[in-house]
Amino acid sequence: MVIQRSTFEFLLITLVFGSIMAATLWLGHGAGVLFLIGWGIAGAIYLKRKGKRDQD
Repeated sequence: MVIQRSTFEFLLITLVFGSIMAATLWLGHGAGVLFLIGWGIAGAIYLKRKGKRDQD
């Protein structure tokens, strides 16, 4: 079974927002902010690497 790209992206976005919401609800606002910053850094690194691959 092959997952289409749009479905994969939807699941990834749901995972990101779900983990931020869960961290905020269970651990407080500080943990939610840390999760948000962490996902932001991970996304930036991913896009940076993807950009390098596209140039080669």
